[in-house]
Amino acid sequence: MELLTFKTNIRNEAAMQKLAPHLDRVVGSPNWQLDIQSADRKLTVFSPGILHEYQVLAAVKKAGFRAENLDDYYAVY
Repeated sequence: MELLTFKTNIRNEAAMQKLAPHLDRVVGSPNWQLDIQSADRKLTVFSPGILHEYQVLAAVKKAGFRAENLDDYYAVY
């Protein structure tokens, strides 16, 4: 199982509902969660199989939002 975490610009429940169908297609509805209360608006994706970071990033972008892998984000700072 792989765990991926992303910093996003998703700020509210309405935006999360817009993102949901895109992520559901890529990873399945029970395999992701979004904490819109955290400072990073953290998206956590659980992958029981092989999942590439770019698949999640593409789904977020297709929904009209931005995401950045938190491991990459904090490695820069």
